[in-house]
Amino acid sequence: MMGYPFTAGQAEALAAAAMRLKCARAAEVHLVERLDEGNPYFLVIFADPGPSGAVVAVDALGGDITSSARFERAESPWILDRAKAIELAGCVQPLAARLVWAPSRATRSPFYPLWELTCESGRVYVDRDGGVWHELLPAGPG
Repeated sequence: MMGYPFTAGQAEALAAAAMRLKCARAAEVHLVERLDEGNPYFLVIFADPGPSGAVVAVDALGGDITSSARFERAESPWILDRAKAIELAGCVQPLAARLVWAPSRATRSPFYPLWELTCESGRVYVDRDGGVWHELLPAGPG
């Protein structure tokens, strides 16, 4: 993983302040690389003890909050486990695995990045629901 001016811990603190969460600890913090022209970002997920929470995208280069949302029902875990993504992709020993995002038919929201797995047979993408994509087609209308 490449170094960025902001760390996961700093992104978590910025996200908690932006959402006005006192003493909040993130349930998950993930670095997501952009496949389009955008900056990489940290995806910070807060899951309250109850059924609600928040998700915040923090620019890894500038520390800006690029988007945020509160939700009523916490999905846990928010991101599919790396090992599960590898298993679903049928990639025995990936050469590389990273979380990525670009608007596509596989995912329209930066809150739902994909696992990009570089396998001997080529690249494979796995979405948070376990869907396997062999290419990322542009997002269509609607």
